[in-house]
Amino acid sequence: MTSVDILLPTYNRLESLIMTLTGVAAQTIRDVRVIVADQSQEPVTDSQVVQTLGRVITARGGSVEWYYREPMHGIAEQRDFLLKQSTARAVLYLDDDVLMEPWVVERLLDTLDSEHCGFVGAFPAGLSHLDDVRPEQQIIEYWDRPVSPEAVDPGSAQWERWQLHRAANLYHLAQSVPCDALPRLYKVAWIASCVMYDREKLLEVGGFSFWPRLPRYHSGEEVLVQNLLMRRWGGCAILPSGTYYSQVSSTVLNDAGTVDGHALDLLPEMVERYSRMAPTVKTTT
Repeated sequence: MTSVDILLPTYNRLESLIMTLTGVAAQTIRDVRVIVADQSQEPVTDSQVVQTLGRVITARGGSVEWYYREPMHGIAEQRDFLLKQSTARAVLYLDDDVLMEPWVVERLLDTLDSEHCGFVGAFPAGLSHLDDVRPEQQIIEYWDRPVSPEAVDPGSAQWERWQLHRAANLYHLAQSVPCDALPRLYKVAWIASCVMYDREKLLEVGGFSFWPRLPRYHSGEEVLVQNLLMRRWGGCAILPSGTYYSQVSSTVLNDAGTVDGHALDLLPEMVERYSRMAPTVKTTT
């Protein structure tokens, strides 16, 4: 069994996907299993460059599986499908617009193993904001003790942790911290785009099996599962993240540029369902 299954949904982002796969191919951890769920209008495997990157990953000790999927039900269904294909103890959900530095997967796995938490993320920077410094949004809460369960409710003061994940805030903050103080783990409200989960823990809160209850165009599916995981096992992110956005347009929005529903609408009932199996945690308000 491989150390990590990298779960990669993609839709009409060939150039960006090539960037993402290049980062995967260069990882210090080589025994990865990459599972691609493709819903593009033109299958990504038609690209010679994509095929070559798949061969590089395989030649370095990993493997790649390609699934071309129809019809489209939205990103939560894609994540549910990918989770059902996975077998590794750690699964990395990697979006098709993220470039990872070579050490990222190894550091995420080491953190997941040492902290025994539900997930650990590496939030990407948008470097078009390199000169857009926002100190008022660079408020960070470090984990100076082992990662532990916490309940971060929508609307709470801690919910505003998401502000750190705007523009290039996290990148700027990492540049201001002395090198001998890095890496650091910090607290999150949620984290997107490059998130490693303990697969068994993710399954214990239902994974993404709620997808049939969401409209085709939705968001917040990872926000929901991470909130549930934090309540039972805690979650965190790494600084520096070593990840960067390609900054291409979103593919999860409807024609009006919005969504028709948010997975967090399901949070109260999901908390009730899974809290029966969880230890009591202090609600952060």
